[in-house]
Amino acid sequence: MKLAKLLTMEPKTNRCWRKARIAARLLLKKERQAWSARDWALAAQFHHDPGVTNRLIDQAVKYIRAPLTP
Repeated sequence: MKLAKLLTMEPKTNRCWRKARIAARLLLKKERQAWSARDWALAAQFHHDPGVTNRLIDQAVKYIRAPLTP
């Protein structure tokens, strides 16, 4: 799936938040296995994006790891 399509799938969320969630998933993936060339390319894109801050990525990691409670 292309990055542009991923960024347009959820129209109700902020663009930077969507990118941060993707970056967070990449970081969590890196803990489990090695990155592919595609993963490195995405990480480089997010690194140069001023809207995707370390704080936002950290919040996204915590959001993903948080257990779902009813």
